Amino acid sequence: MKVNKQTIKKIFKNNSEKISKLFNNSIFSKKKINSKQNKKSSIRNKSNYLFNKISKLDKYQNIIEKFSKFNKEEIEQKKSKAKKISKKYQKLKVITSLKLFKSNINNLKIKNKFSNFYSYLVLRKQDYLNRLNKSKAFQLFNLKSLKKEKITNKKFDQKIGIIFYGDHNLIFISLILNLNNKVNIEGVTEIPIPGNVIGDSIVEDSNELANIALDSINLLDLDTSPLLVVLSSSFFNIHTFKASDLKQISQSDDKVQSKSPYLPVNTLVDFLRMSDPKISDSLIRTIYSKKDLINGWTDTLEIINLPVIGLIPAAPSIFDSITENVIEENTILIDIESSTTTVLIGSKLANLNSHKLPFGSSLYLSSNLEETSINYFDRVLNSINLILKDQEKKLPSDIFVMGSGLDKLINKKVNLPKGFKKISELNLTDFSYSPKSMKVHELVSNSIDSSIYSLSTILSSCV
Repeated sequence: MKVNKQTIKKIFKNNSEKISKLFNNSIFSKKKINSKQNKKSSIRNKSNYLFNKISKLDKYQNIIEKFSKFNKEEIEQKKSKAKKISKKYQKLKVITSLKLFKSNINNLKIKNKFSNFYSYLVLRKQDYLNRLNKSKAFQLFNLKSLKKEKITNKKFDQKIGIIFYGDHNLIFISLILNLNNKVNIEGVTEIPIPGNVIGDSIVEDSNELANIALDSINLLDLDTSPLLVVLSSSFFNIHTFKASDLKQISQSDDKVQSKSPYLPVNTLVDFLRMSDPKISDSLIRTIYSKKDLINGWTDTLEIINLPVIGLIPAAPSIFDSITENVIEENTILIDIESSTTTVLIGSKLANLNSHKLPFGSSLYLSSNLEETSINYFDRVLNSINLILKDQEKKLPSDIFVMGSGLDKLINKKVNLPKGFKKISELNLTDFSYSPKSMKVHELVSNSIDSSIYSLSTILSSCV
C-alpha cells in the first residue's frame, strides 16, 4: 500500500492529543547529563527508547507500520534516484574528462606553435636559427616551406641601411632583412670622398660628410631606416689579454695602454670578455681606435639623426663567423685594402690579435692580373709565416680572404692561389644581390662583390 505525506499528516492530526500525552509520560523524564559528548549519546538513546515504547502500544501500531513502510519506500526511491544520478554523473565526468583532455592537448599544440613562432620571430641570431633548423618543432614554421606555399610575412621585414667607409670610398647599401635572416639588397651607391672631408683616417668636415650621406640616404629611400656603420679594419687594432694579467679592465691599466698604437690621450678602447668572468684566466678582447676618428663619425651621425645599430670594425665580426663554421687550431683572416692589409690571427672565442702589413692591392697592380695576384699573395704568405714563427704557431690549411682590395686581385678567370679561400665560399650568410634588377646601382669601382658579401655577413652577425 502506498502512503503519501498527506495521509501521515491526517493521522498525526487526529491523534495529536494522545501522542502529546505520551511524550509527557514520566518514562522520558531522565536526569540531564552535563557532559557534551554524553549528551548527544543520551538524546540518541532517548529517541530509540521512545520509538520502541511507541511501537509496543497497540493503538499506534498501525501508525508506525504505515510510517515505517512510507519511510522505507522513500529511502528506496532516493537510493534509486541516487544510482541513476551517479551513473549519469560518472558518464558526464568521463565525457567531460575526455573533452578536457582533448582541449588540453589542443591548447598545448597551439601554445607550442605560438611559442615556436614567437621565438622564431624575436630571436633572429644565426646560431639560434641553426639550432632551430635541427628541431622538429621548427618545421611547423620553417619559412622555406611557407614560401613554397606562397605565404609571406612582409610586415615583419626590416629595411636597414649600411654605411661602409674604406679606401676613401663611401658605400651605401639599402637592404631588407627578413624573418629567416636573409639579406635582400635593394640598392647600392659608391661615392669617392675627397681628402678635405675625410683625411687619412679622421673626419675633417662632419657637416659635409653628413650632406653627402643624406643625399645617398634619400636616393635609397632610407629616411626612416636604422643604420649600421662599418669602418675599415685598418682603423682599428686588436689584442687579447688574460683577465688575471690586468689590474683592472680599464683603459687606464698600464698593460692595456702599452698595446695601444695611439697616444693615450687620443685612444678609445672597447673590451669584450670572451669567456666566463668567474674564471681568473678568462680572456678579454681589446679593440683600440683613435678617439678623433670615432668622434668625427659620431658627430656626423648626430647630424644625420637616424637610429644607429652600431659603429663597428669590419674584420672581427667576420672572424667570429668563420670560427663558428671552421674548426682549426689557428684561424687566419686577411682584410685587403688598397694601401694596407690587416691580418687577424686567433681561434674560436680565444686569442685574437691583429697585425698591419704596410702594403695593399694597389702596390702590385699591373696589366697582367694573374701576375699581380701571385706577387701580392706570395708577399702576404711570407709575412704571415714570419708572424706565426714568432708566435710558435702553425699555418692553417686555408687563409681566409676579404676586403675591397680582393676584387682588384681576382676575377672570373684569375682565382686565388692555393692555400687562400674567399669567405664567400663558406656560405656564412644568405643574401641576394642582383645589380641589373635594382633601381639604384651606382659604382665608381668595377666590382664591389667582396664588400657586398662581407657587409651582408656582418649584418647577419649583428642582428
